[in-house]
Amino acid sequence: MPAQPTVAHARPDAHGARLLAEYDDTMRRNAHVAGAHVDALPHLSRCTASSGSQRLILWHDFAAVDAARHVDTELGAVSGHADVLMWKLYAHDAAHDALRDALLARGFAENDPCTLMAATVEDVLAALPSERAGELAARQLTRPDEIDAYQAIWDDVWPDAANARYVSDYRHLVERRAPGVAFFAGYAASGEAVASGYLFHHAGDAFALLCGGATKVAWQRRHAYTLMLAVRARAAAARGARYLAVEVSV
Repeated sequence: MPAQPTVAHARPDAHGARLLAEYDDTMRRNAHVAGAHVDALPHLSRCTASSGSQRLILWHDFAAVDAARHVDTELGAVSGHADVLMWKLYAHDAAHDALRDALLARGFAENDPCTLMAATVEDVLAALPSERAGELAARQLTRPDEIDAYQAIWDDVWPDAANARYVSDYRHLVERRAPGVAFFAGYAASGEAVASGYLFHHAGDAFALLCGGATKVAWQRRHAYTLMLAVRARAAAARGARYLAVEVSV
C-alpha cells in the first residue's frame, strides 16, 4: 500500500515553543481539513478525503512502546475507506523514532524531510512585493477546470509523483466550493500557468498553511515563487490569519 510519512524538524526557542504548541493544537490535533472527514480518536486524528483517495494521520499522541500497535490498527482501519494511508511525523513527537521504524517496517515509503517554518502574516507582507512580479501575474482559481493547470506544473517539477490524485481531489474541492482552501496560480503574459500555490485556512484559526508551491523548471529564478507567496499572504490576511506556516523540503 503506498504511504508517505513526512518529517518536519523544529528547534524553537521559548516563544517558538509556544507557537509550535498552538500549531500542534489547531493545525494537527483539532485540524479542520478542507474536504475531509475527521475522526478525532483518543490518541490520533484521522483525516479522510471525501473522495476516498487518501487518509492522513495528522496528529498522534501515544507512547513509543505502542507505536507498532497503532500502525497495525490504522492499516486495518483504512481498508474500504481510502486508497492510500499517509502518516505525518514531526521531530518533536514523543514517539517519533519508534513510529518511524514501525511505518518503514510495514512498507511505508518515506518522503524527503521538511522544515516547519512560521512567521506573522504582517512580517511576510512587509517583505514581499505586490501580486505582479515582472512578466508574471497571479490569480485565484475558482473553476474546476482551472485546477488542471496544477497537473502541468507539477508534472514538470515532479514527473514521478502521484500528481493526478492530488489534482483530482483539489478539483473536487473547487467544485464543492470548500471554504477552508484557496488555490492560486501564476501566469505568464502568454496565458501559460507556470507556478502554483494554495493555502488551507479554517475561519478563526491563527494559522494559514501554505502548500503546493512549485514553479515550472523554465521559469525558476524569475520571482514566480515570491509572487505566489505574496498572493497567498494577502489572502491569509483577508481571511483573518495571524501566522503563515509552511513545510519546506530540505
